[in-house]
Amino acid sequence: MGAVPTRRHVLAALGLGAAGLAVAGCGHRATASAAPAFPDIPTRVATRWSAHPAGALPTSGDEGVPLRTVQQPLGSPPPSITGGALVGHLPDAASASYVFQDLTGVVGRVDRLGAVFGFGPGDGYGALALLALDGRPEGSGHIHLAVTPQRWTVGVLVAGTLQEVASDPFREGLPQDGRPLRVDVAYRGDTAVLALPDGSLRSVSDPRFAAAGASVAGWEFFRLAPGGADVRFFETWAG
Repeated sequence: MGAVPTRRHVLAALGLGAAGLAVAGCGHRATASAAPAFPDIPTRVATRWSAHPAGALPTSGDEGVPLRTVQQPLGSPPPSITGGALVGHLPDAASASYVFQDLTGVVGRVDRLGAVFGFGPGDGYGALALLALDGRPEGSGHIHLAVTPQRWTVGVLVAGTLQEVASDPFREGLPQDGRPLRVDVAYRGDTAVLALPDGSLRSVSDPRFAAAGASVAGWEFFRLAPGGADVRFFETWAG
């Protein structure tokens, strides 16, 4: 989601090196436009967390691909299943928790990533992110879609740095009563199509979206500062 705290430990824990993921400006900012349809990209892995009993995170998703978690600060509790959802147990401070599935050998790169999620009370300093990473030491990836109760931001990870490509506010803030919301993003070449939780379908094009090789899918709980909204996942998928 950003560089607070740093993602250096996340990359190291995934074997992707020690580069931090600082947010960087870029010379080109794309504009989102209305999309006519969502690309027909099949999901390869999917887990319905709402169907799992309360308790510790299983070792693999519903389709058998192993799960891996990373927490910031290190030593924080890992995500677990509580009340029919996957929850991140973030402290009320700058923090993040990630659930990863390595799809190397399943897909050439991740071209679809999504979730059914819910927001709890709190402000825009709480968010979820969908991301994909490759296995290179500097840690790059063509997917980084963050959603807060007020806005969405899509970007890329280049040599360990998060570069924002496009961002827009929602016309109305998203519900924060825990109701299920859906977000899905699919990539065809240099174009990302976003099925956003407010029901809109948006298209963003940028040559950096065409980067190859990012086959580690991730779902992130993020809090930038105290008071940030809680996030819970009911379903996750990638393809």
